[in-house]
Amino acid sequence: MDNAAVDAKQESRVNGPPRLRQFAHVSVPCRDLEEGKLFYSKVLGAELHIEEKSFASFRLAGVDVGIGTDGASFIEKNAEYPHFAFFASAEEMLHMKAWLTRCGVPSSNFWTRGGVEALMFFRDPSGNMIELFCLNGFKDADKLPRGPARGHGTAVDIESLRYTSWHLPD
Repeated sequence: MDNAAVDAKQESRVNGPPRLRQFAHVSVPCRDLEEGKLFYSKVLGAELHIEEKSFASFRLAGVDVGIGTDGASFIEKNAEYPHFAFFASAEEMLHMKAWLTRCGVPSSNFWTRGGVEALMFFRDPSGNMIELFCLNGFKDADKLPRGPARGHGTAVDIESLRYTSWHLPD
């Protein structure tokens, strides 16, 4: 039996998508690989585990995050999507905001959707949006600026998160 007949027979039995096993990785565009490697390893604390001419991959919070320079396209200046997010405790969010400030990386104000959770955005040097999301326990979350059920609305000035230079503290 040829492949076309096998494919047609298989298609007739398929009644929905397969159940995927687990998340593998996310890869995002990178304007400068050396800068990206420094940012992900030294600013975000990720562990480099693949390094090639135009690509590097890191393990960060149990997720593989790849950055690449070949065939890359970048998101529009004031777009929130796409972005990738990490859960963080209130203490981790405060720590990251202070660390980003020391590194010269702008981050958004803390904000909320429902008055219980807290969110914060920042970008990597290539402009890729990263979100920290604290499910609960953030002091005075009910007093934070509010965004809509999806998106940031007017709670965050997305454009203010762009930057062209940053540094590691001494």
